Amino acid sequence: MAEAAIADCYEDAAQSVKVQITDEGFDEIVKGSRTNLSHNAKCIRYCIMRKNGLLNNDNSIDKENILQIFQIIHPQIEKDLLLNVLQKCSQEADKQANNCERAFVTSSCILQELSEDGVTDI
Repeated sequence: MAEAAIADCYEDAAQSVKVQITDEGFDEIVKGSRTNLSHNAKCIRYCIMRKNGLLNNDNSIDKENILQIFQIIHPQIEKDLLLNVLQKCSQEADKQANNCERAFVTSSCILQELSEDGVTDI
C-alpha cells in the first residue's frame, strides 16, 4: 500500500529521480514525525503533498486548496490567520531548490506558525 501511495513520484521536474520508499522513511511519516526527517521521508512527504493538491505544478504552495482542506478538517482556524501563515511559509519554501526540502519546509513552517499563534490541535 505504501508503494502505491508514491507511485509515479519523482523528486525532480525532469522525472529522473524516482522517490524511493524505505521502511524508516515511511515509519517517520506514519508516526507523525515533524523534525529531523530523513531525505527519504521528506521526499515521501513531497509526493503525498503533490498527489493531494497541496502543491502547484511549480511546487509552490496551493493556498486555495490548503484553505479548503483546513476549512473542512480544522474549521476553528481563522481564514485570515491561515492566509498569513501560508504567505509567510510560501516565502520560506520558495527559498528551497530541492522539492523534498521544499515540502518539508512548507509543512514544518505551517505547523510551527500555527502553533506560535496558539493553534495546538492540529
